[in-house]
Amino acid sequence: MSQDKTSDLMNKRNATGSFVAFLDDDKFLESKLCVYAETEKEFIIIGTEDFINTVDLSVPNALEGDGPHTVIFPTMGRHWKVVINHFDQPIIEGELIITFSNFRKTVTGTFALDLGKARKVTGKFDLTLDTPKQSDRRVQPL
Repeated sequence: MSQDKTSDLMNKRNATGSFVAFLDDDKFLESKLCVYAETEKEFIIIGTEDFINTVDLSVPNALEGDGPHTVIFPTMGRHWKVVINHFDQPIIEGELIITFSNFRKTVTGTFALDLGKARKVTGKFDLTLDTPKQSDRRVQPL
């Protein structure tokens, strides 16, 4: 998915709940309006605070069952992203544990991302689609 499509998604935040992230042990992101979308190949989960701080994750939609599922970075799909104070942070490795419920209209998870130089981003999310109709959560493929 292109950066333009990601920006479009973030401007149309469609999920409510909570998305919290910590750099080392200090909270740097707390988002209540988030993105939870499905493309042809994956689910996209984004928490952001006015584009200043953002965590952008994805998991394959081919995961079977509700989980919990463990997804390791780097994935074969969309590149995960961390932005702190408007600056992209390189992710060295990471892990996301995700669980779906309510026919995949609700998603919960925790993540731990190694940024190198002894810096780590951790966090959790619990999101529900605002408009849970299948047609509303599909993003057009590239």
